[in-house]
Amino acid sequence: MPTHVLSTRLTPGDYDRLRVLAERRGCSLAAAAGHLLAAALDDTGTYQPPQDGVLVAAVRTVLEDVTAPEAVMHRELAVHLARAIERREPGHLSAISVLRKAVESAQGSQRIHDNPGGDPFSALFAGLL
Repeated sequence: MPTHVLSTRLTPGDYDRLRVLAERRGCSLAAAAGHLLAAALDDTGTYQPPQDGVLVAAVRTVLEDVTAPEAVMHRELAVHLARAIERREPGHLSAISVLRKAVESAQGSQRIHDNPGGDPFSALFAGLL
């Protein structure tokens, strides 16, 4: 059967557990890792996708009334950024300030959309509130 090379990083504790498992099974580290990955892929019902946490729920609550197309775009960006922050993906610390701006942009875009043809000063100040 053809195989593919996969490189990954493990914590020292996980590496030790994999080494012990490989020794018990009488196989190499690569074979033990391959068996574990194949079993995980075959048993898809066991593993649940990552759930959204408190930050994503808060962003959704704050922006639940957003319906304007441009505001919806900012809302979805904010939800995506909140997920990245919760999951501590690369760059999650720098995403915090961008998340705040995305939430403010969604709210400002909705205010402008809710005041169509209003006086120009209201539209100007809608983005500041």
